[in-house]
Amino acid sequence: MNLSQSNRKHMVEATLAFLNENAAKWQSIAKIGEVVNKLNDVNLAIDAAAGEQLEAKVYVGAIKVALKRTICEKADIVNDIVEVFAIMNGDKKLAQTMADSASDLFKLKNSDMLRRVKQIIDVAIQNQTPLVDEYGLTAEQITGLQADYDHFLEINGQPREYQIKSSVATLSLEELFTEASNLLANQLDNLLKIFKRRDPTFYNGYIKARMVVDY
Repeated sequence: MNLSQSNRKHMVEATLAFLNENAAKWQSIAKIGEVVNKLNDVNLAIDAAAGEQLEAKVYVGAIKVALKRTICEKADIVNDIVEVFAIMNGDKKLAQTMADSASDLFKLKNSDMLRRVKQIIDVAIQNQTPLVDEYGLTAEQITGLQADYDHFLEINGQPREYQIKSSVATLSLEELFTEASNLLANQLDNLLKIFKRRDPTFYNGYIKARMVVDY
């Protein structure tokens, strides 16, 4: 990559990092998640096109670990609520099943973690009405956990963790940067305006991350 492309790449990664760190603020808006996933794919394709497959693999590995941690933290919050619900209804077996902490879940192998989280999601959905009406759970907590669970399934267990979706795999480096610019300028920038007045601190942080810094 030339210097200009490198600076643009840093901006894309800074933007993705900021959005990943603040996922709780936008994860209930499916369209934002859709565009963020596309931008992640393009970012990885840029790595591959630049001959940096190793770095791309490491990058996806880091994203995967961070996503697993996020899933475990969200699952812990949900299963704590379900555990109290079970105790209050005299269901000792369910209460014991929902007793894992975030660290307990994170220590599990990915396959076991996914199995446990799926169990938490299923129980939460089955009992959604009383959990929401009486115990403080929100529908967004369930859908947010489900979305992260689904995303982890997509990237888990692939033989090449930096594998790029076919829609962008054959594009040239400059074409990929153009695609990234289109996703940002024509989609994410508009979608994030939802937070311009609702959460100006978050919105301004996004705008700052979007700035290309010349090194």
